[in-house]
Amino acid sequence: MKRPQATIATVQPGSIADELGLAAGDVLLKIDGRPVEDLLDFQYLSASEHLTLLVCRAGEPTLFEIEKGSEDDLGLGFSQELFDGIRRCGNSCVFCFVHQNPRGLRRSLYVKDEDFRQSFLYGNYVTLTNLSRHDLDRIAAQRLSPLYVSVHATDPAVRNALLGRPSAPPLLPQLDFLAGHGVEFFAQVVLCPGLNDGPVFDRTLRDLERYPPNLRAIAVVPVGLTCHRERLPRLTPFDRALARRTVELCHARQAEYLGRFGTRLVFVADELYLTAGLPFPEARAYERFENVEDGVGMIPRFLRDLARALSRFRRVAPAGRRALIVTGRA
Repeated sequence: MKRPQATIATVQPGSIADELGLAAGDVLLKIDGRPVEDLLDFQYLSASEHLTLLVCRAGEPTLFEIEKGSEDDLGLGFSQELFDGIRRCGNSCVFCFVHQNPRGLRRSLYVKDEDFRQSFLYGNYVTLTNLSRHDLDRIAAQRLSPLYVSVHATDPAVRNALLGRPSAPPLLPQLDFLAGHGVEFFAQVVLCPGLNDGPVFDRTLRDLERYPPNLRAIAVVPVGLTCHRERLPRLTPFDRALARRTVELCHARQAEYLGRFGTRLVFVADELYLTAGLPFPEARAYERFENVEDGVGMIPRFLRDLARALSRFRRVAPAGRRALIVTGRA
């Protein structure tokens, strides 16, 4: 494993770190004898009122003992948030969007990340397939909540096939661990017709029913396919009939879950409504729009916000005047 390098980039004037004489370029090695893996670790470990800092200055380790208030900030900024780098994905998902990118784009668009820390910080979805026992213990201890979990299927064989690996770590015990330690999470199911829809999808929803309230919501999205799928598994897009059946199943589950859990729990991507030729639910049916970054409720929220904005303007143009709104094409 790459050794963490917590390189100090900035020192706030007048801060504790400034009083200690720390400077940009120094490297924070340990807090209270524990290596610091990333910014989350630093914030968690430095919250104590009594702590020791082991810092490398000009190649020499120096130990500092500090007494401070629990709310006092040390005043350090770092050159990057993840001192040991972004953890990469070891899956070969049959629907991976990175594999479907055209050639010649900027390098960052080909990075396959699978990092629970970025899931906590930015809402990135992760499959949890690269977690060590240390990672799980840290998630529990630091209450890194909520996390965003790519479920796709709870049937182990189906999930392994979707992830493109013969023996992925079992998912449900990992979710049991998160829920058992009070960690909340969002779930995502990317539906691939013929692979994890139908009875497999129904089982996935049933298996996830044991996790509310730790499970905040399930986003159901259709597989996204591009024209750049050379040498990739053949996948079938949603048609109108399958999209309609999927939406109807989710609506039935929403009615059930609203009574059982006080939330609709499962929410459907806008694209499935469009493909099915069905109207969108009312905005309130999306509750807090917590899955909007998944394309779930994006159009209904836009229409709601547009209606609210227009209601604040009185009519100034003559009746009958037409307006042209220019948009992009998805």
